[in-house]
Amino acid sequence: METHTNQNKFLYGYRKTFVVGDYSRWKTDRSDKFSTLTDDEVLVLFCFLCSDSGPPDFTETEWLDLLNEIRQRVYDKYNPVTREEAQQTLDRLKSRDYLWEDRDKITKDTKDETMYRIASKKSNIPFYYSSYDTVSVYLRSQRYKRKPGEKCIISDDCDYLLILRLEMNILTHVTMEDTYIYSEIYMMFAVYKGKGKEFLTELRREGEAVHYRGRSQDRVDHVTWLWRYERPDIVISFIGLHPHWDIYIIDNKTYSKPSKVHSYEPEVRCQLYCLVISDKYRISVIEQSQKITKDKIRKRYFPDITDDGSVDPPDGITETRDGVITFISDDIRHDVMYAFVTECLVENSDLEFFLTTASRDVISEYCRSFGYINRRKGERCLYVPDKPEKMYDLFIDKLQLDIITHCTVSDRLIQDRICKRLGVPREVLEWDQEARERYVEYAKRGTQTVHHARGMIVGCAGAGKTTLLKRLLGCSEDEVKEVKSTEGLEVHEEIFDICDQTKSLKGENNNILFI
Repeated sequence: METHTNQNKFLYGYRKTFVVGDYSRWKTDRSDKFSTLTDDEVLVLFCFLCSDSGPPDFTETEWLDLLNEIRQRVYDKYNPVTREEAQQTLDRLKSRDYLWEDRDKITKDTKDETMYRIASKKSNIPFYYSSYDTVSVYLRSQRYKRKPGEKCIISDDCDYLLILRLEMNILTHVTMEDTYIYSEIYMMFAVYKGKGKEFLTELRREGEAVHYRGRSQDRVDHVTWLWRYERPDIVISFIGLHPHWDIYIIDNKTYSKPSKVHSYEPEVRCQLYCLVISDKYRISVIEQSQKITKDKIRKRYFPDITDDGSVDPPDGITETRDGVITFISDDIRHDVMYAFVTECLVENSDLEFFLTTASRDVISEYCRSFGYINRRKGERCLYVPDKPEKMYDLFIDKLQLDIITHCTVSDRLIQDRICKRLGVPREVLEWDQEARERYVEYAKRGTQTVHHARGMIVGCAGAGKTTLLKRLLGCSEDEVKEVKSTEGLEVHEEIFDICDQTKSLKGENNNILFI
């Protein structure tokens, strides 16, 4: 028993040294003072390493929940601290000047000591909770070779999390010295070994890298990594496989290939964006409702525009006939839509504004659920996220019953939301397109006449019962000739449709049998 215990201690000590490194490389001039801090005080300091925007505010539920979650995972403390207790801990820390660079920013030594104390206790915690900047400074992949004196946390089977946190920025990160991590990067980004720097150079020079991804080319799986739920400063909406391809993120900024629409004056962009989200992509010069929509866009995205008058866009963009403004072509409309998405749909609130303000026409044509993977080549898609849940609800509420016949219903993950939101039986979503269209037609009408009938074909053996059925179904002569004698009993379900208007039966090959 003693041998087993000593062995565990040895293995833990070896693993700790491998992951965190010897304490001598982390030690600072303030180490003696830092060692007097309690576990709860260290946890509060670690929250500073988890923040991407300013100091943590424990009066907010989100920060308090995060503190208690980390507290439970690191120290197995299940009694949550209150707002008052967290604030009191922070106040005590504020009185220790050696921890602070200024009032709301801890020193580099404090960050080092805090990171060591947390990682040496639970090495995977920094990979889950650290901010982007903290991950970039301290975390490395599993086979990365630590340099002499380097303060870093080596991944203990957390490479996936490291890539997920750094996203495309990992291509310029020091951990790329670990050549083994390329296999993980390929799986997530389809960036081939040796192509990372070339890809990055093109991306920074052109604003977008045309990157061929082989089998994933026509799927959205390769762009799901763009999503970062807790980062409102990162783009969360994108159109895939436009002429503009995809949107990438490098150095924590959004890069997208510029559209010529981006270069137009704000007054012109405002008018074009209003047109692209209007019913049937038309604006009546006299309708008050269109002026209201334009005013909403102007106040939200172009607050500096003070003149409410219209400004004509460049020639070849729109045309006016009988007092109605439309786009000259679909290609121009697609380009305006791309510009609108990349300029305006940045935060969750922007997407909510779009889903509630835009017409059913634009929602139906461009929007898809986030799990939609049946994108056709050249299909233009704006992917609606599944979290927060209200995004799907807004999407469904806009299309109502028409979402049942929409292509996004092929995404099984949104089907539960549709059934719950609209009260539609699940089996309806499994029907073919024609059957779902009939369901929607009758549902909108409010009533549906349902006919059911049973039929039996009886006769002596070899009399031709199966042949008769094949004839009624409109089968070909070759199929009829291949009929073999039936053993026992055959049951066929829903092989004829009963047509209410013509009072007839319709077979699988649409041949009509009058009753």
